[in-house]
Amino acid sequence: MARFSSYLITWGDEGAAAPSSRHLDRLARGAQTHSGRLLALGPMHDSSEQASRALPGWVAVAGFTDEQHATEWFDDGADQLAGTTLVAAATPEPVWWPPELEPERPDWSLRIDPPPDRSGVFVTVWADLSDPDVFMDYAGHFKWTVEYDGGANVAVGAFPKVLGGGVGPHAIALMSWPADEVARHAWYDGDHYRPYKEQRNRSSNSTIVSVTALGSSSNEVTSESAESAGKPD
Repeated sequence: MARFSSYLITWGDEGAAAPSSRHLDRLARGAQTHSGRLLALGPMHDSSEQASRALPGWVAVAGFTDEQHATEWFDDGADQLAGTTLVAAATPEPVWWPPELEPERPDWSLRIDPPPDRSGVFVTVWADLSDPDVFMDYAGHFKWTVEYDGGANVAVGAFPKVLGGGVGPHAIALMSWPADEVARHAWYDGDHYRPYKEQRNRSSNSTIVSVTALGSSSNEVTSESAESAGKPD
């Protein structure tokens, strides 16, 4: 996955269809014009929690070199992104790992440069907090479990900037996982994440949804992938 400093995430209005393949193609080309890439746009793939807000009709994810380019792209295509659109900062530095497990940290983790095979499915978390102190401790320590179990941390944000739509979350997170989904489900239900998940549930309510990535790990979205992303599974 290319390295971006800002990510734009849209949660489509409940029950609304995703933009058509024609509009998706235009949005993809526009993202490239604004120094970015449309990474995902399509119907929600699945959901693991539904506690903080209603499930979106569709989800979009795009990465940009900076927040200005993300905002400019949104302004150019806002009429096609009918939902709540947020901007979140990319994970700024290597995540914390328990000292005893540092020898098992993958080399790419120190470069914040996940391999292409970890960008098949994007997972976004919409969290509303009840105990900010406990949640922030969770946010500072759980991310190693994502990398250990085969995923990548893409973006995070407390009170992310809302570009359009309704009220945003108290916190947002974006992760990417291999397309086969085995690692993602094993992580969510596994022993490494379990104590952190319990900590998150004590301190917040979350809705967690996934969307399938467009195309492959290349830097362009093909017309064929745009066509398929505009249709339900």
